[in-house]
Amino acid sequence: MSTVLSVRNLRLYFSTRKGVVKAVDNASFDLRKGETLAIVGESGCGKSSLARALIRLLPRNVHTYSGEILLDGVNVMRLGEEMFRRSVRWRKISMVFQGAQNSLNPVLKVGFQVAEPLMMHFGMPKEEALTEAKRYLRLVGIHESFAERYPFELSGGMKQRAVIAMALITKPEIVILDEPTSALDVITQANIMNLLKRLQSEMGLSYIFITHDIALTSELADRVAVMYAGEIVEISDAEEFYRKPKHPYAEKLMASVPTLRTDKKLEFIPGTPPSLINPPPGCRFAPRCPYAFERCLKESPPPYEYKPGGFVRCWLYHEGKR
Repeated sequence: MSTVLSVRNLRLYFSTRKGVVKAVDNASFDLRKGETLAIVGESGCGKSSLARALIRLLPRNVHTYSGEILLDGVNVMRLGEEMFRRSVRWRKISMVFQGAQNSLNPVLKVGFQVAEPLMMHFGMPKEEALTEAKRYLRLVGIHESFAERYPFELSGGMKQRAVIAMALITKPEIVILDEPTSALDVITQANIMNLLKRLQSEMGLSYIFITHDIALTSELADRVAVMYAGEIVEISDAEEFYRKPKHPYAEKLMASVPTLRTDKKLEFIPGTPPSLINPPPGCRFAPRCPYAFERCLKESPPPYEYKPGGFVRCWLYHEGKR
């Protein structure tokens, strides 16, 4: 599969009263055409910040925003804000934001909100855009009559479908899914996941699927990237990751997921994640890692490529201890 997105050494730091928060630190990964890359990790590890860095929706307190984002071979980090808005955001990369209830304007009709990207980014006349919005609502399983309703008249699952329609209406290559099923019941979650799989197959989409729910990624992911304290510490094929994760943090993360095996004892990760303002000098997981040795506490490990497209940030692999 061809590569549609390459991210290299992406940094996103924020200025706060307490200091500079290193929300995303030296993130690098590739996204292939038609695949789903899941980005997993506990809350606060930088997953959503990474998503916003990719689509350049940044708050005013940005301290550092650097690295390379290559979209079809073009480094879009070099584009000015206006050019990025016109040619990249929502045209080539769109996003389904966390919490559909917060993504929809309560005082605007659903159809208008789904149509709005076409009017803003393509200058499409309102009536033509509304017709297209109704078509996309049908595509995601909502009757076109709901275009004339307000968000409060839709169920949680229908709101999520409307937000997905809004993200797809400009026909992007890449869709970032930030916790797309959070706050939904299990049945609705399953329906949304099935919808996302169908749309990906029909439209040839590439997904970046951000979640803290590892079990959910098994429904959609082709590859898995694990984030910890602002860094991507492992990227593996999904099947390989579920069978035998490489990084000690990923191991602990998988061991904390409940299974149907009654003999398996759930594990927990001792300690707390490090401060993103003042992270430890070595490996950021070292203070919590049962395998840490002296070098782990002093030096930050570079990526160790154990196979093409797969890497782990861990001194155990560099020193041949695994």
